[in-house]
Amino acid sequence: MESSGVLLVFVACIICGGVSALDMTKLQPYNLTAAIMFLQEDLNQDGQMTVAEIDAVFDKYDTNGDGRESRHEYTMMICSADPDLYQISHYLYDDYDVNNDHHLEQTDYEGWHKKIDDSGDGNGVVTQEEFVNYWVKMLEGIEAQNNHPHGNSHEHGHCAAGK
Repeated sequence: MESSGVLLVFVACIICGGVSALDMTKLQPYNLTAAIMFLQEDLNQDGQMTVAEIDAVFDKYDTNGDGRESRHEYTMMICSADPDLYQISHYLYDDYDVNNDHHLEQTDYEGWHKKIDDSGDGNGVVTQEEFVNYWVKMLEGIEAQNNHPHGNSHEHGHCAAGK
C-alpha cells in the first residue's frame, strides 16, 4: 500500500474485529489517529489540507475510470485492504457524500473540505487542528451509534470477500 493517498484505508486498516461490530478502541485516542492521517495526506507537507489533496486521496477508488467513486467502488477497495473493515467504510462514505447523490466527485470533495473548515474558523483553509477536531467528532459519532452496522447506508450487506 502506498504511503500517500491512504486517508480512508488508513482509518479502516487500524480497526480490527469481525463484521458484526467495530472495535473503536483501536482508533483511540482519536486525535492521534486523525493527526497521523493528516500528516499522511498533506501531500505537500504545508500544514494545510486542500481540495486537490482530498481529490488525490479519492482518485484511487475510481476503479472504472469515470471520474467519480461509487459506494461500491469505495467499499470494495476497503474490502481489498481488509474484509473485516467493511462496516466503517459505509460510515465514512456517508460523511464524504456531501450532496447525497451516491457518488463521490469534485463537488463532494469541495463540500467535505468546507465542512471541515466550517467546523473550525471557516477561513477556507483546513489546518491540522481543524482536520483533527473534525475527525474526532466524526469518530465519536460513529462510536455513539452503538456500532450500528453501516451507519446511514441502509444496510448494504457485507463485504463479499469477508464471507
